[in-house]
Amino acid sequence: MRNIARFVVDTHSHISTLYQPKGAFSENIRKEGKWNGMIGEVAAYDNSALALYDMDRFGVDMAVLLPSMCGTYNEKQVEIMKKHPDRFRACCSDQLTMTKAMKGEIQGWNLQMSLDEIEAALKTENYVGIGEFVPGLNLYRYGYYPAPEFEKRVEEWDAFCELAIKYDVPVHFHEYIMFYRLPKTLWNHIKLLETVAGRHPKAKIVFNHGYKDPDLDVPDLIESMRDVYAMVSSYPNIYMETGGWCEKNFEVAFDSGVSARNLMWGHDYGNVPQYMFRKNILDRRIDGKIGLMTDPRVWEYRKVDAQFGSQYKGVPTIPTYQPNFYAWGMRTVDRVGDWLTQDEIDLIMGGTAARLYKLPVPFPRMFAEGRPDIFGENWQHDWYPFIPDEQITNPEGFRIPIERKYFDDSFSEG
Repeated sequence: MRNIARFVVDTHSHISTLYQPKGAFSENIRKEGKWNGMIGEVAAYDNSALALYDMDRFGVDMAVLLPSMCGTYNEKQVEIMKKHPDRFRACCSDQLTMTKAMKGEIQGWNLQMSLDEIEAALKTENYVGIGEFVPGLNLYRYGYYPAPEFEKRVEEWDAFCELAIKYDVPVHFHEYIMFYRLPKTLWNHIKLLETVAGRHPKAKIVFNHGYKDPDLDVPDLIESMRDVYAMVSSYPNIYMETGGWCEKNFEVAFDSGVSARNLMWGHDYGNVPQYMFRKNILDRRIDGKIGLMTDPRVWEYRKVDAQFGSQYKGVPTIPTYQPNFYAWGMRTVDRVGDWLTQDEIDLIMGGTAARLYKLPVPFPRMFAEGRPDIFGENWQHDWYPFIPDEQITNPEGFRIPIERKYFDDSFSEG
């Protein structure tokens, strides 16, 4: 069976979540007759059996597990990883501290409490990154604690980046989600991303979902994408997920200077409350206006989108089945492959993630090296070898050296 790339990594996987309510929150759900979304605590569930089936079916070699909802604790990700150490790696966040703060079990929460939990996890060497959410995000988002002003949030990100640099792991950036609760004048997430990346050039920052859909208040969706992708292209320490991207996202990104070296494939895999909808479902939108997560104008440039079912009449909020995001995402990349090189696809589908998360790779020389068109001016110093020897599981004892010059000084035409 043909695989889409030499080494495929899902960089955004939630297989400890089936969105089963737990504890006191479940009583509220029964009374209100609806799911209370990300505030609620869920019961962790090991969904690795179905995930591994899909991974084998679609040629996904490894997946990076991200805790997200309250109840999907760091330790659950490690438990799954240790059952299948050749297939999974885990990230960590302040899951226990956040949950206790939301439930009122911690009075006077402060950022250091959350940082202490994350650092304790990183010290175990069981985790390859910080995320999906960094401290404060959901506590501010749902009003448990007042959201700080922009400059204060920058200072909080200083602490996240310092921790990420200290343990040499990437940190995930998901701040855009604040816009559904906070005015843009308080917290511009694109400005925040650019500010943080500039202040911490050694911090490896993963832009979750990679600006899949533009902000709701911009006048021109494509120009907004173009501006954001151009900004990202100027910071080699920003990495973007391409999960949920359509062909237009790839087109605008590469036209704006983005390189495959900073793109990673990942699809929010798991029983997240999302469906893949076609355009004609819009006539069933509950409010007839802008939905929770996307703008109807998105349909001007995409034909299918992943959206929450809660936006539509008669659609269960939580899918009772596992949507097949892998097949959808791979078919999208196949279409992009009509104009991208396979070298670039190999990086997007797994090479970039393998380097960023220090994943074991079967052989050397599997990914593009020595390509100034992909890696820029510092291709020789910063990007060779692309995968360090210590990550190669089957070293061949031979690595092709980089040429210092393509031609000697005596070469001349004719």
